[in-house]
Amino acid sequence: MDMIEDINLKNAEVSAILTMVLDEIQGIYNLEEENWHHELVRLKSTLFTSLYMMDERVQDINGIARLIMKKEVQKEKS
Repeated sequence: MDMIEDINLKNAEVSAILTMVLDEIQGIYNLEEENWHHELVRLKSTLFTSLYMMDERVQDINGIARLIMKKEVQKEKS
């Protein structure tokens, strides 16, 4: 089913973005405390972009899920 593959792909993209963000945060905690401020400022811009990208993927997933549910309802009516 093509729509299921699309959902799986979007979920994989969300997981990859989340993993990237968590790696960034973990990297900051591994730094010396005096370097945190610079890295947190950098992380702030990265987070905005990453969260926006995740939101876009989740909206795509929700749209595909709505299409699947609509088709299921149509099947049940037939």
